[in-house]
Amino acid sequence: MEKSEIKILVVDDEEHTRLGYAEVLKLEGYNVDAAENGLEGLKFAKNKSYDVIVTDLRMPEMDGAQFIENLRKFDKDVKVVVITAFGSFKSYKHLTSLGAVEYINKPVRAKDLKEAIIKVLSL
Repeated sequence: MEKSEIKILVVDDEEHTRLGYAEVLKLEGYNVDAAENGLEGLKFAKNKSYDVIVTDLRMPEMDGAQFIENLRKFDKDVKVVVITAFGSFKSYKHLTSLGAVEYINKPVRAKDLKEAIIKVLSL
């Protein structure tokens, strides 16, 4: 599959972070959309089938765990990468039980994000 055929959704409430992640992935050649919160992310995911979703853990209104729980009600296959500055073993266990396949602690370098995407696409 060509990178341009791989659809990735970035969900993060911090604009500069969301746009930065999206730009890094677009420069790699992926087809990338960006949502500013979990509610918007769910709308995107209901209208388009993504290969990977990258989401922040802490967001207002709906956090990353709630986003994944709602996402799984209609998409059990999309691979989810969770990014957080507040990682713990407990949150890692909870998120992986919801189906998150990769967990990255902030600060995230472009290299870390690109490697995470390659890793989850190979699963």
